[in-house]
Amino acid sequence: MSDHILSIAIPRPLEGPFTYAVPDDLVDRVHVGGVVKVPFGRVVTHGYVIGEVESASKLKEGLSLSKLKKIISVELEENRIPKDVLELSQWASRYYFEPLGEVLNCAVPASAIGLKNKKKTSREIEILNNPPQLKDLSSEQSKSIEDINQEFLLNKPVLLHGVTGSGKTEVYLHLATKAMAEGKSVLILAPEIALTPQLHQRLEDGLGTTVALWHSALTDAKRRDYWLAMRKGKIKVLVGARSAVFAPLQNLGLIVVDEEHDSSYKQEGRMRYHARDLSLVRAKVSNCNVLLGSATPSLETLEKVKQGRFGFASLPNRISGSNLPKIEIVDLLEEQCRDGLQAQITEKTITAIRDTIEKGQQVMIFLNRRGYAAFLLCEECGAVQECPNCSVSLTVHKKNHTLRCHYCDYKQTLSQYCTQCSGGRLKSVGAGTESIETELPRHIKNMIPIRLDRDQVTSASRLSEVLEDFRCGKFNTLVGTQMLVKGHDFSKVTLVVVILADSLFRWPEYRSSEKALQVLTQVAGRAGRGKIPGKVLIQTYAKDHPVIQVMTGEMSEEDFLNQERSLREALNYPPFARFARLRIEGRKQDQVKSFASKCVLSLNKRIKESSHSVEVLGPSEAFIEKVKSIYRWDALIKAKDIKVLQEVIFSAKSFPLPQGVSLIVDIDPVGVGY
Repeated sequence: MSDHILSIAIPRPLEGPFTYAVPDDLVDRVHVGGVVKVPFGRVVTHGYVIGEVESASKLKEGLSLSKLKKIISVELEENRIPKDVLELSQWASRYYFEPLGEVLNCAVPASAIGLKNKKKTSREIEILNNPPQLKDLSSEQSKSIEDINQEFLLNKPVLLHGVTGSGKTEVYLHLATKAMAEGKSVLILAPEIALTPQLHQRLEDGLGTTVALWHSALTDAKRRDYWLAMRKGKIKVLVGARSAVFAPLQNLGLIVVDEEHDSSYKQEGRMRYHARDLSLVRAKVSNCNVLLGSATPSLETLEKVKQGRFGFASLPNRISGSNLPKIEIVDLLEEQCRDGLQAQITEKTITAIRDTIEKGQQVMIFLNRRGYAAFLLCEECGAVQECPNCSVSLTVHKKNHTLRCHYCDYKQTLSQYCTQCSGGRLKSVGAGTESIETELPRHIKNMIPIRLDRDQVTSASRLSEVLEDFRCGKFNTLVGTQMLVKGHDFSKVTLVVVILADSLFRWPEYRSSEKALQVLTQVAGRAGRGKIPGKVLIQTYAKDHPVIQVMTGEMSEEDFLNQERSLREALNYPPFARFARLRIEGRKQDQVKSFASKCVLSLNKRIKESSHSVEVLGPSEAFIEKVKSIYRWDALIKAKDIKVLQEVIFSAKSFPLPQGVSLIVDIDPVGVGY
């Protein structure tokens, strides 16, 4: 019988750790951070070693050594989790109330360590050794780098606030070059894979070395190759989406978080973390510098600058010397719209698009909705085709002749008759990117559109293909959703059109105006990045809305942010309080509602007894109450102090859950509207 025991984190959404016996012949091969094979229930799975091998005499009371299962094997030493990544994962587990096994499964997916591939060995990555192609810096860029390095000496994270087209990427490159010259590695985070191909190429050219890519669309084999190359210290630079914050780069010297304001950095799945926030923790445990870059910084980051916790550098002008694009508001209440289009597009907008195309220039059209139409309405009985699994209407996809749910992917054939009354008067209501792509060319001669949204882009290779086809001029119009907004640089784009700005700032949550300004500023920044001046047309029903006034210059961005800041301070919202969402889920609506009510009543009672300054809002049904046949109810918790907030969450997690009901904790939610 073995005399040794071991704590293992299992990649399941279960509280751990789990204790296993260690066979004598494996004792010397087991190390903290290592990966082992273990029996778990009726299956064999891998687990992560999170503690030193201990004597069986330290077995917790109530556990019997004879009944412990034994670890089966130890994986290769090269799969061992680096110390700083393990420490970051442990911090994330405590902060986000996630089981450590779940966090490590996100940080070190099975594919990265060869457990999903038949071939466990990796292919050698060819490391480029080319002359760096760094561009000469402007005086503004040089000054910003000087300011950043001064703040780095004080061990502060730094915000680089640079307008769109100001050359932030060149600043990143020069800082990365400095870090690499000191023998350090560099991690660059981008909010979505839509940004990574262009950024990846510029980094490889600029630094003259191989830059690894890391995002959800990466193949298992490639993920394995990159993991080992980073683990061995061969790859020094990585660019990737949010999960790259856990990458096993050796001797990390610099982390850059590009577009730090972007909500895509928040993971909304099983492991709810924020990559920007974790990058700050990774920097502490890895003893490296952090640079946050944005043209539209988040209010939270600006508040940290104001408090002196973050350093600050700025790039207030475009690097090309060109001016920012001219913003023009198109009032949908006054302007005439073109008949025969699903989307509301004015004659003025159509004329501007036509004139731009006739000049041989390119257009980008932004609408934050996929599909052909928002929903299908029966004009005889008023019924709307709804998803049977989610409390949303089905989106019309005319090209595929389907009605589709964008939450559970339920599909049904687009019928000519109403499913309720069998009437034949069905009307598509609202517009999506598909309708613009298919209908607008009938009204604008020589318009050749291509679409950029989740329906069109189904892989990383398809994304690269769409962007390259537009860049080389094969298409003169790019129609898209928020994928369009993300940092693209097309020198021939001189006109950007926003079809309906109201859909951005009419969202029922406290961040909607801030997010709307960020999106509109970013999408407007795609125009006029070359030698020809740019123009932006923003169609809206609310020309007097503060967000629109900032875009036109009627209100300064500073005044707008001060208004937002004052409002949040008065309402005790972030960044002036800590925020968490408790989500209660289950398949039985009454059961979910009942437990949510009991949970909040019990919490309020405990809060009253403790005299803590905490506010619990709710419970109420989620903005979309049912998704994938699961009912969801929410309670929101606000507290000035994170420790107090955590105490309340611990209390909530101590309540016994009815069978079939789950409680999900979301710390620092970026939105409460889903």
